[in-house]
Amino acid sequence: MKVNYYFRNPRVGYSIHAVFNTVIGGVAQCADVCTTCMPSPRAGLPSIVRNSIYAFRHQRKGWVNHVTGDVYYLLSALRGSRTVVTVHDIMYYHCLRGVKKRLWKWLYIRPLRRAACVTFISDFARRQVEEVMPLPADRVVVIPNPVSPRYRFEPKEFNAERPQILHIGTMERKNLRRIILALCGLSCHLRIIGRPDDETLRLLGNCGTDYSVACDLTDEQMADEYRRADMVSFASLAEGFGMPIIEGQATGRVVVTSALPPMNEVAGGGAVLVDPLSVESIRHGFLAAMRDAELRRRLIAIGRANVERFSAETIAAQYVALYRRVFSDAR
Repeated sequence: MKVNYYFRNPRVGYSIHAVFNTVIGGVAQCADVCTTCMPSPRAGLPSIVRNSIYAFRHQRKGWVNHVTGDVYYLLSALRGSRTVVTVHDIMYYHCLRGVKKRLWKWLYIRPLRRAACVTFISDFARRQVEEVMPLPADRVVVIPNPVSPRYRFEPKEFNAERPQILHIGTMERKNLRRIILALCGLSCHLRIIGRPDDETLRLLGNCGTDYSVACDLTDEQMADEYRRADMVSFASLAEGFGMPIIEGQATGRVVVTSALPPMNEVAGGGAVLVDPLSVESIRHGFLAAMRDAELRRRLIAIGRANVERFSAETIAAQYVALYRRVFSDAR
């Protein structure tokens, strides 16, 4: 069996590539694999045409084609009988209006029907798409993202006097400003991964928050951030999955996340769940974890057990079974 993975241009973002590198490492144990990255990082029609032609020319006879995400329009250029596509979310679609929204649906959502199988990283992501366009039930499967082996359990004595709180992401939906307000006046250090905008920096100053910022980290540096943290902050407003939840659990850290799907589903009972729209709820969640050692011990234990279902071996095995089915059906 042979699998060709299609990726968007790395300049668009490396997150999907990072997730599937973990998958590919497992699949490569029992199949031949190769990767094809799109030449253009842009999303205009000329780039879509250019990338589609490139994908068509790089098909390999007899191979399973796997479009790993974001560039769903490639499905129109690939042989559908041996094509798998992974959908992470379609949140951008819901931000559009009018002609742009109809065009995006035609280019990115309608081509999903051409795939032999559509995988979703969460049931929430599946529902997002099927509310817009129903898909045949026998061609839909949910396979979650895997946690990288670099995120491994490392015990750390909790700094009860001044815990370090690791917050991932600075986009608006990552909810950083409400996190800052919730932590205002608390003895802690907020470690922010990403580039805060001017308004967020002013809020940090007004609240007197002790903080530091890091960005453009390597994969290993990111893993080190988890190891140095006491808690992981991920009370996001919307996600297709929520990788920091399982990365924090795998490392053995207390996670504070949203009581919204799919984050509450991914957490599997191993996190403090809060209302991401309520500063009071977020503050209460952090305080509960800071003050209750038994709660921390219990959540870390549940989190370690929960993360087993996202192990690289488990997820790779699910994809291998899927590829074999697609390959067999195409024959």
